[in-house]
Amino acid sequence: MRLADTREIEELLGDLAFPASKQEIVEHAHNRGPETEAERALSSLPLGTYGNVAEVVRSVPLEPDPGRSPAEQDYQRRHHSRPGLAEHMRDSRRPPVQDELGREDE
Repeated sequence: MRLADTREIEELLGDLAFPASKQEIVEHAHNRGPETEAERALSSLPLGTYGNVAEVVRSVPLEPDPGRSPAEQDYQRRHHSRPGLAEHMRDSRRPPVQDELGREDE
């Protein structure tokens, strides 16, 4: 789950006593605002103990630009200029063996 803005997380966790574990953070968020995008994003936090809200916010996956269309996002993935893009996000050609296996016997 990715969020476009972290303000909701900051509001949910504003009164939580830190340090807190992931479980404590998720339970606190659920009690304050169940079934929100922020709660779902917090459930994707890595296991660990967080010292403050800033550490939590740094660990939550964020949507880099929520205003982009899916086509624009795909274009950016294909034409990126930074190395290290995850393999599942790369535009790859179909392996020739898949073409051979997909052909009907002639």
